[in-house]
Amino acid sequence: MSRDQSATRIHILDVSARMIGEHGSKMLRVADVARQANVGIPTIYYHFKSRTQLVAEAQASIYMSMLEPMHNCLTLAESAVAAKDESTFWSAVGENLILAWRAGRPEDDWGVLKLLLDVWSDPTTQQAFSAGLEVQFDRWISTAEKAKGLGWIDEGVDAKALIVAVWSASIGQAIFSSASHLDRSPESIRDFFLHSMGAKASGDSGRNRSQRGVRN
Repeated sequence: MSRDQSATRIHILDVSARMIGEHGSKMLRVADVARQANVGIPTIYYHFKSRTQLVAEAQASIYMSMLEPMHNCLTLAESAVAAKDESTFWSAVGENLILAWRAGRPEDDWGVLKLLLDVWSDPTTQQAFSAGLEVQFDRWISTAEKAKGLGWIDEGVDAKALIVAVWSASIGQAIFSSASHLDRSPESIRDFFLHSMGAKASGDSGRNRSQRGVRN
């Protein structure tokens, strides 16, 4: 087993992610991680070249855990397109939008923005992290294009621009979090994007689309 795949390395990452979740990344100390993980400090530096890399990889693992429900929505949307099941497709897209906007809501220390800054602090971690996200983006774009081919999404919708808007805007909520008159619920954002995509009766979030019919 390689260093990158060892059980000890994974254990150290899990402990670090838990500690960051409890106290934030600024408070993470290598000595504390070693004590909590029941390993020596040299063991941590054997697996991670620096505290920066440890924090970056732990934050990346936290983010990927946050995305897991959205990954499930993507898989469901892909399956729905393959089965030409429009109702399930819109349900999956609507649920993904809600999850994305809930995950992007700012919390202490700027929430997900602080997480991403920590990931970007280590170039190696950032490169692997970005590559993983790009796979997800490409899958969503491909799924949207196929849905356009089935007539479910307006032909004029730019799939790439749509994906960029959904992801970047959800994370960017921290910028206007203090402006109460701009606050929007994840459900209202879902309805906006579904309407922009050409979905009819978007307010039902795909749960009751009998009035839409399925255009195969």
